[in-house]
Amino acid sequence: MKKTSLFLVSSFMFSGMALPTEAQQVIKVETPVVTVVGEQTPDVKMKDFFHSEEARVCAQLRTFAKENIFTDQDFMAAAKDRSTRGVVKAASKYATILAKDYDADFVFYHPNTRFFVRVNDKNYRGRMRLPSDLVDSPSACFWERLPSHDLVYSVLMKIDGEKTGYLKISKKLTRMVSNLPDALSEYGKVRVYTALDKTGLKKMAWFKMRRKEPNKTKYSGWCTAENLAFLTSIGSGKTLAKKQQKKLLAAVEEQDHFVFSDIGLSGGVMALSGLDGERLGAVVYTLNTSTVNEKSNLDEDKDDPIEEENTENILYRFFD
Repeated sequence: MKKTSLFLVSSFMFSGMALPTEAQQVIKVETPVVTVVGEQTPDVKMKDFFHSEEARVCAQLRTFAKENIFTDQDFMAAAKDRSTRGVVKAASKYATILAKDYDADFVFYHPNTRFFVRVNDKNYRGRMRLPSDLVDSPSACFWERLPSHDLVYSVLMKIDGEKTGYLKISKKLTRMVSNLPDALSEYGKVRVYTALDKTGLKKMAWFKMRRKEPNKTKYSGWCTAENLAFLTSIGSGKTLAKKQQKKLLAAVEEQDHFVFSDIGLSGGVMALSGLDGERLGAVVYTLNTSTVNEKSNLDEDKDDPIEEENTENILYRFFD
């Protein structure tokens, strides 16, 4: 089992404002794996990519907040007055910039550790308790599942001052993997799948999430026999038929690496866990290992993807 470490770093300085020195910054990282130079495998390459992407997003979003949002007088005044409406109004323009320039999907304001509001979406608010380990930390970067069931990488920052609350910027898993196919392209034609752990996830919630994604998987990614459900896929590799997707889901539940010689495919999986160690989802890649007739693979599953999509659209009407 991989060892997971929690790095505690002394608190950082906001522009013109010093956070308490006893506070600790919490960033969850995996212990690096030593590999021989020149023999990097696709599995190691994928893990390295994710560790680098997590570090980049964490630093980038934290710096943006420190240099822009936390130096905005209107934002800080509203936070100190504990005015949720004022905070949201002041942060609105920054949420737009983050979505456009940094591909950040969500910006949240937590007036306390139990409730939240989403900036630029007045209908997205409610109860969500922050992890107790992070309450006294000036910042933390971690994977989590939102009340909407979206799996995101979040950057949480405590706003300076007493009882001023927290700011959180979150980026969806599907955006975090957008450059992974390019990172693995040296190994051949690759297709990358994002998968959610179905614990506590209703099928209709998955349907709604999948509907919003531009790169949703063809055929069904939901398999009642397994604990993971595919949400999206990107890349130049072959698209798997429904039966093959089920076979892939069964394989990644049992092992980190797999080879399907009958369909000329190999690949690997990396689980994504929350701060409590529970699996939230996974990223799966597949590589074409031989030339196989693409049409013959798809013909083994007679379902029409267009007809299936129309059926799902009917389901959406009942649950929207």
